[in-house]
Amino acid sequence: MRSLLTTIAGSTLDASRTILRYRKIIWATTRVELAKRYSGSALGLAWVFLHPALLLSIYIFVYVVIFKVRFPGYGQSYYVLYIFSGLIPYLGFWDAISGGSLCIKQNIHLVKNVMLPIELIPVRAVAVGMVTQVVSTGILILLVGFKGSLTFHLIWLPLVFLLQVMFLVGLVWILAALAVVLPDISYFINLFLLLLMYISPIGFTPDMIPSHLKLMIYLNPIYYMLEMYRDSILKGQLPAIDTLAIYVIMCTGFFALGAAFFKRFKSMLVDYE
Repeated sequence: MRSLLTTIAGSTLDASRTILRYRKIIWATTRVELAKRYSGSALGLAWVFLHPALLLSIYIFVYVVIFKVRFPGYGQSYYVLYIFSGLIPYLGFWDAISGGSLCIKQNIHLVKNVMLPIELIPVRAVAVGMVTQVVSTGILILLVGFKGSLTFHLIWLPLVFLLQVMFLVGLVWILAALAVVLPDISYFINLFLLLLMYISPIGFTPDMIPSHLKLMIYLNPIYYMLEMYRDSILKGQLPAIDTLAIYVIMCTGFFALGAAFFKRFKSMLVDYE
């Protein structure tokens, strides 16, 4: 057990040092990937704004217009901001996982590349996925500010974001490695992400769930991520201690496990080149 913990701690330190050492290359290649993603489209980088805005509109149309969902004691504007504050981090999660799970398989020719170590490819995929979230979060902060609901609790939003990135990088390290050996796993990942969007408290609160189904919410890691964002931006309050503790352990734990898993798997990638 002690040997396993030592291995995980060593892998985590090595991965952290590698990310810091190559941070400029990660940033430069992220910009290239973004340019490639939107090249050939008429609207180009405008899709960074349009995609979340259109998806938000669909979500609001379903919940506000069709199902006419309202929170007792709150206006319609609060409900719109509530959806937006949940949908934005979830879309970032979706984008990073769906794109990151295939990044090693699509860049297997870079296994022996000395300019960009292969373990940084998943980090770049997460960085690309986070760009839209950062832009959308800025829009959300402006909307909450116009409503006059911003508080000083916004100052710990960068920490919430950093922990989310660690969670995603660790998760993508694991999924990207598995997708090389099991190519079909990407189809299951996309279906699971769709399911996760509907069972996560994006358009509803946990109180609206029947008591016998609440365990489904509390076992869902997305719940803790959304609560942290909403406490900082929308509710203007400190997170509950148990929510904060679970979020920190979950994010740092996945980062450490992902680093150890990928380091162990890295030597096998040459066989799939």
